[in-house]
Amino acid sequence: MSFQDKLEAAQKELGEANIWKANHNPPISVLLRKLGFNIRPFHYCSFMSNFLSASIWFGGAWGLLMWFTTWQSSGMTIKAALLTSLFAGMFFGLFMALYYKHSAKKNNLSDWQTL
Repeated sequence: MSFQDKLEAAQKELGEANIWKANHNPPISVLLRKLGFNIRPFHYCSFMSNFLSASIWFGGAWGLLMWFTTWQSSGMTIKAALLTSLFAGMFFGLFMALYYKHSAKKNNLSDWQTL
C-alpha cells in the first residue's frame, strides 16, 4: 500500500473516531506534505518521534521568540536562554507525545503498518 493510500485510510479512521481535523491534520503537516514530505498523522507516529519533533520545533521557536522579545533586553545569558528553551521544549514534547499516545489508545486506532 502506498503512503497516500495509508494516509487516506488513517484520515478516514481519525474522522470516524471524531478526532478534530485540526488535531490530526494540523497546518504544519499540510504544508510539509505539499512540500513533498511524507508526514504521518501524529497519532500514528512513535512516542519518541512525536517527543523529538515537538521538542525541537517548540523549543526552537519559543526560545527565539523569547530571546528577541524578552530575554535579550533583560540581560539573560545565551547559555541560560538555551537551557531554558531546551527544558521548555522537552516539557512540551513530553506532553504532546503522551497526548497522542493516549488519544490513539483511547480511540483504538490501528498501527500505521496495519492500515
